[in-house]
Amino acid sequence: METTHTNCPKCSGDAIKWGADRNGHQRFKCKACGSTFANRPARPLGNHRIPLERAILVLNLLVEGSSIRAIERVTGTHRDTVCRLLRTVGDRCGELLERLVVGVEVNDVQADEIWGFVGMKQKTKTGRKIDSHHLGDAWCWTAIDRESKMILTHRLGSRTAMHADAFCEALDKATAGRFQLSTDGLDSYPEAISYHLGTRVDYGQVIKQYGSTTKEDQRRYSPASIIAIEKRAIHGAPDEARICTSHVERSNLTIRTHMKRMTRLTCAFSKKWENLRAAFALHFASYNLCKMHRSIRMTPAMKAGVTRAPWSMGDLLAASI
Repeated sequence: METTHTNCPKCSGDAIKWGADRNGHQRFKCKACGSTFANRPARPLGNHRIPLERAILVLNLLVEGSSIRAIERVTGTHRDTVCRLLRTVGDRCGELLERLVVGVEVNDVQADEIWGFVGMKQKTKTGRKIDSHHLGDAWCWTAIDRESKMILTHRLGSRTAMHADAFCEALDKATAGRFQLSTDGLDSYPEAISYHLGTRVDYGQVIKQYGSTTKEDQRRYSPASIIAIEKRAIHGAPDEARICTSHVERSNLTIRTHMKRMTRLTCAFSKKWENLRAAFALHFASYNLCKMHRSIRMTPAMKAGVTRAPWSMGDLLAASI
């Protein structure tokens, strides 16, 4: 037998070639302890047995707004496999974004919260007296750079001061330099922003006043009409002309278009909290790194200087291992 430089994973002793396994991978035997092992290449999908090409197709369909059962019909992949793949890749994408989006130079940032729900709406949960933090309303806090269109950070939780604090802490890590920040009039923002970002932001709020909702609006599932908008400086010296949340609200439309579980008036809503969390991470990773933005003619990550070229879904899988 030909000796090699491979070491035994148990005792670190020298190992020699010892045939191959049923998949053709080289096997080795340790000369010291006698244990055998195979030299298997890294698998980007972990323990998933789905072929890589079909996994990439499933993930591309997910980020283009297809539902779980539609993907099952198109690809022949069982819906449970699709959900497991979503959780595996989505969790990795969340970790990838935390590694890549750190200390990004920005000038103008907008933040907002987008509403969804898991399992049932909050009204139903309250009526049934269900005590679970992972059922009912779910709010995703997002921050977007106005110039690069990049989603700087996101946090899934409730619309409370605790989650506002965690969101602003993450935004502080994701950004660098002094910048202007705009949000809506949520009461939880000022204290959290003052604590984590107060020394380096010019912060302003857009306060919207809504008219009363008529019975006709409720029947058509329509929001109340806006009757007045006020711009208010909170910290620093924000430029009033740039106090705006239009770009982050347009980003919310992109989320509802490209995430089937966030599309209103469907039965595709998330049934599990971890699925919704993974879906948001996959969406934002694909949006930042893979999708060409029409107005800037490149991906948001390229515009922000995080990457130098657009990524494919295969690149996203490889980088998130």
